[in-house]
Amino acid sequence: MKRTFSVGLVFLLAVLPALFAKAPDPKDAATASQLILWSAAAEDEAEALVKAFNAKHPEIRVSIIRAGSGELITRLNAEQPRPQGDVLLAIAKETFDEHYNLFRPYKCANHDSIPSTVRDKAEIPRYYGFSMPLQAFIVNTKLLKPDQYPKKWIDLTNPKYKGEIILANPALSGSAYSQIYMMYKLYGEDALKKMAKNAVFVASSTAVPESVARGEYAIGVTGEANIAKYILEGAPVTYVYPEEGTGARFDASAIIANGPNPKAAELFMDFVTSPEAFKIILNTRQRRVVVDYLPGPGPLPSLDKIKLFDYDAVEAGALRDELTSKFSDWIQ
Repeated sequence: MKRTFSVGLVFLLAVLPALFAKAPDPKDAATASQLILWSAAAEDEAEALVKAFNAKHPEIRVSIIRAGSGELITRLNAEQPRPQGDVLLAIAKETFDEHYNLFRPYKCANHDSIPSTVRDKAEIPRYYGFSMPLQAFIVNTKLLKPDQYPKKWIDLTNPKYKGEIILANPALSGSAYSQIYMMYKLYGEDALKKMAKNAVFVASSTAVPESVARGEYAIGVTGEANIAKYILEGAPVTYVYPEEGTGARFDASAIIANGPNPKAAELFMDFVTSPEAFKIILNTRQRRVVVDYLPGPGPLPSLDKIKLFDYDAVEAGALRDELTSKFSDWIQ
């Protein structure tokens, strides 16, 4: 009886520390030695960012897995609950919203320098902006004088421009759909109907800036990078950012929840939201970055000179089939 009691006491003393010990938190690790970066950015962008990151953290060995955003999200879901990536780089904000719980909240070191319009709205964000594919008007300067330029989205419904506006078909182009969604949010269906009757529509979104640059049309709506391209090539075009604003659509980056290297992931998020990283993003591929303290790409203005409004990508996605179907009827 005494022996049984003694053995039980020894066992209890042995397991008590384990029962009451705090579970180890991988974030408390003193050092970080590895990072697995899942990137939808161009290969040269990701490599330039990693090179600069390693200059600050040579002790961290970084592996880059490059794929499209859809492939990366599919992999992330398939690897739950223990995904093998640490940071997801440069995919659309709406994709983060659709898979919100797969990312870990983290308030990065540069939080206060990132505008609230280009980060997760939560007090401790799950993602921060990377770059911005803004939409703007491209205008042929030989066909219109400055006082004739459209200044607002609603100007696209003005009969004086009938036949002078070229747009991509929103049923065939994601960027073109974003344009009609913005018009819809600002002015409703009546304005969309008027714009549908006022413009010429083409299947290819790249045909819009090309046609304006050649002087076939006076006005188009396109991604601002296309406008910069033709300005730099010497085409007689300029940009107009609508006075009402343009939707703050953006790509972002985030820490993957339950990834294998959480401390290294935090260090990388601190870096990729830094001025140094945003300069790399701007200069490697002439991307518009999400901070207003850096210039715009090429001849385009800096972000603090452009009025933005929130772009509800989740709602836009939910309305897409309905809006594009109606719009297709209106342009016939």
